Amino acid sequence: MHNVSFPRFLIPVLTLGLLVGSGCKKDGPEAALPPATQEGKNTAGCLVDGQAFVARSSGGGVLSAPLPALGGGFAFDSLYSLTLNGQLNGRGVEIALFVRGQRPGPYALDQTTAFYPQGSPRVVLNHATVSFRDQGREVYGTDAQHTGQVVLTKAEVRNGLSAGTFAFTAVSNQTPGKTVTITLGRFDRRL
Repeated sequence: MHNVSFPRFLIPVLTLGLLVGSGCKKDGPEAALPPATQEGKNTAGCLVDGQAFVARSSGGGVLSAPLPALGGGFAFDSLYSLTLNGQLNGRGVEIALFVRGQRPGPYALDQTTAFYPQGSPRVVLNHATVSFRDQGREVYGTDAQHTGQVVLTKAEVRNGLSAGTFAFTAVSNQTPGKTVTITLGRFDRRL
């Protein structure tokens, strides 16, 4: 056998190379999101300002039922809404999507409008909102300057099956200029 020796200064360099080459990387926050499926798995999630948020039932107590992970669906032969509930860093979060359509395709969130359910579904335009339960009446919503998109990739009204993706930036109704950015949103819902 041959005895191989390396100069001492190369040992840290080789060790670092082995660590990097062995796949010693951390998964990003998107690794915590549910996969983008279209099978009615009742899953949803997104990144909220870069942090993973997954819809899960939360809250509830002796006198109240927990909030369901997902709510909404097809309504009035022309509307689709979806609500995602869950926790992010110990805070209750609700994300709501509302579009005037029930067919697969993109829906722009780029107009200033009243938010559903406060506004009548007959006149409310496409929009998305985010609210944190510990922030009282503050709601972040899309408008003409803070925009986004919902893409329905599957919309089977008769079967109550919907799936898609979403991303948007929403602005606070209490503090002008304060925003929340939602990215990599996905949902797969069956009523």
